[in-house]
Amino acid sequence: MNKKAVFLLLMIILLGMAVPAQESRRWGPNLLGNLKFDLLMAEKNLFEARFILRLKGEIELTAAQVQKIENLMLANEENAIRRGSDIKVLELKFASLLKGNRIDRRQMEKLARDIGGKSVDLKVDYLNYLLDVRDTLTSEQVQKLEKIKETFRSAMRKHMEKKGRLFPPRFEDDDPGGMEEEPPLD
Repeated sequence: MNKKAVFLLLMIILLGMAVPAQESRRWGPNLLGNLKFDLLMAEKNLFEARFILRLKGEIELTAAQVQKIENLMLANEENAIRRGSDIKVLELKFASLLKGNRIDRRQMEKLARDIGGKSVDLKVDYLNYLLDVRDTLTSEQVQKLEKIKETFRSAMRKHMEKKGRLFPPRFEDDDPGGMEEEPPLD
């Protein structure tokens, strides 16, 4: 009986690890996970299609580039919906196996591996989509995006420092107490 409980707990933990991996690419409530992943991708010069399309005038996209990026974006969204629904179906099957009196370990392991594998496939597909979008751009357009990113990053840093958020207070030589007064938080 203890082996079943340990196995059940292990499967729940595995499922708990697989679900956030898939959730991180969903377009909804997991904004923080999306933001972290998208920031990582931006650091690697990979930009989401919507971001690029919003800046199409600044980076001088051609009509053909706009059309190709829109097609890539729609194909990626369709794929994400299909894979996401496949994962959800497997999660439901996994949950139904937990309700039985007798738990089939092999079936549970197979489903847990399938869920994890499909979650990885979803992430790999997204990375390939980002690479395909980037390949649509010229090197000059990528450089323009990099400059826009740096400008935005600098503006955000200044704004956050001004608000006193995310960054510790600075030590100033001219401050006799050793610390400048923190700005009030709004």
